[in-house]
Amino acid sequence: MQCRPAPFPDNDMTNKQYLEKALNGLNISESDIDIILLKAGIEADNEVQIERCDNAVYNRMSIVLKGTTQNVTEGGYSVSWNMDAVKLFYNALCNELGKENVLFSRPKIRNKSNIW
Repeated sequence: MQCRPAPFPDNDMTNKQYLEKALNGLNISESDIDIILLKAGIEADNEVQIERCDNAVYNRMSIVLKGTTQNVTEGGYSVSWNMDAVKLFYNALCNELGKENVLFSRPKIRNKSNIW
């Protein structure tokens, strides 16, 4: 039986480096990553603990959303964020962790025929 390689071959990766790579493209600042780590009680410079980092992102999704909801327009330059991509990222994270998607849930259809 062969072992699968680790998702990140760089064994020297820290928790902070993992979050920087995992959240790349979502406009998350270094200070936002520091807050995610601090609130989760995770040491930034320790060897990566992927599940703890992923749970920290799940628990602090409001920080991630803060960075993605800022549309910037200056002169002829404009930056906007694809909220569908953010929803896909969060939904995939929820599925991977086996947790409920509490931010972007689908509408629930309920049977109310018994009240007629």
